Amino acid sequence: MLINKITSTFGDHSNLLPLFTKDVVNSTGMTAFSYDAGGKIEAKDRFIDEFGTQAIWMGGLPFFKWAFDNSVYKLAKLNPDVDVRLLKDKEQLSVAQNYAKTLTDKNISKTLDNVVKNSKKAQCLFLGKFAAATALTLASFFTLVKVKQHYTKKEIEKQFWAKKSEQHFYNHNVAQSPAFKAFRQDNGQLQNQNKNLSFKGLGSALGGFMFDPVKNLFIVDAGITGERLIASRTKTEFAETAIKEGSLLFFLYVAGRYVQQGIEKISEKFGKPIELHAEVLSSGYMKDAISTGKAAEDVKTVKHLTDAVKTAKENLKTNNTDANKAALSNAKKALYEFIYDAKNQDNTVIKAAKHSGAIKTIVNGSWVEKLTGKAVNTHKIDPYQFISTSGIDDCANNIDKLYKQAIKHTDIENFLKKCRNMKIGSVAANMGITCLFLGLIVPYSMMKYRQNHQNGKKEFHVQSEIEKQLEQSFKGRIA
Repeated sequence: MLINKITSTFGDHSNLLPLFTKDVVNSTGMTAFSYDAGGKIEAKDRFIDEFGTQAIWMGGLPFFKWAFDNSVYKLAKLNPDVDVRLLKDKEQLSVAQNYAKTLTDKNISKTLDNVVKNSKKAQCLFLGKFAAATALTLASFFTLVKVKQHYTKKEIEKQFWAKKSEQHFYNHNVAQSPAFKAFRQDNGQLQNQNKNLSFKGLGSALGGFMFDPVKNLFIVDAGITGERLIASRTKTEFAETAIKEGSLLFFLYVAGRYVQQGIEKISEKFGKPIELHAEVLSSGYMKDAISTGKAAEDVKTVKHLTDAVKTAKENLKTNNTDANKAALSNAKKALYEFIYDAKNQDNTVIKAAKHSGAIKTIVNGSWVEKLTGKAVNTHKIDPYQFISTSGIDDCANNIDKLYKQAIKHTDIENFLKKCRNMKIGSVAANMGITCLFLGLIVPYSMMKYRQNHQNGKKEFHVQSEIEKQLEQSFKGRIA
């Protein structure tokens, strides 16, 4: 179902779409409040800043990485799709290479072996791609800021001199005409009532950061925040930027995860574990596995392997000996051999891990087909991709919790449906809370700050500063 797919996407903290949605809401709210406060000029300034930044923010990294893949990687004759973390995990790499040889497409095995032979070059290229894409994205934003500020200044100057031209025409032509003088004498009372009418509106028309796309985007966002603060044109704009950017970083990269975790803990207390994706909770295989008891056996099998890895890691931390190193290597190899083995692909944990993305699968199709959902998922494990042991362990633990609660109910299908509905509600509530703050409360707080520091006025402070400079220039011309 579409609702399950949407919920899984927006409930995935490693997916960029929730960040994009939240930022669109924030940008729309900021633009609307700017129009209300400072009119068309500020609204244009804000629109270019917010939505232009958004285009660079979301499109810059993918574009520059794509350009790097299709230029530098091609010259080096290496495949950029191979996760370089594999090259440092000899146990998984060995199993992945053997697994790749069993696939129908023999080019996959050759490509992986080629990257392994040139592992140092591959790692250097990956670091270069990360650094170049991040730096070029920030440089693009810096260019946008300069262009936007220049455009806004020209718009303010255009409006200012248009007003002065109107005033000059009024003072030297209209106001001096006999007809207007007679009208002013006959309508003195009306003139006094309207002497305060304004002309407002006239004339205006790293480690994990490198591998996690969300964390990579955080680096860009933090850089954008720094550039915005440095490029602030007034003290008020600096303070407003600090309020806006601080709130945005918090709600995009911190609050969402903890709000979701809080909701999930509350749900668990009510006997409804909802850590798994909505698609997994509503899947037929999960219902069948719980009903037959297969889920418990599958979890037990996987937990035996993941616990062995955790124990070996703890032993190695306590006592760094060759024996403990060998024990950890053997434990990891046993786990990966189980994951990649074709006979174990029906295991409930493996299925759920594939479904939720903890284990990446081979998807055949162009990027357009992948984007539109027309690509074909082979459901075979992608040997190019790194598999985290902790991700598999988390998946097993979540299924275990779900199973233990589900068997308390006679109608398991109905129980899973309630869990799925609670998952949808939790993701919707999380998005709703974030959008409320970013789209309404944060922009409102900025405008209130402006009023408090501008004697109750909420006009565009940058425009006021530029107009003051132009007024001095105007008086200098007259003098």
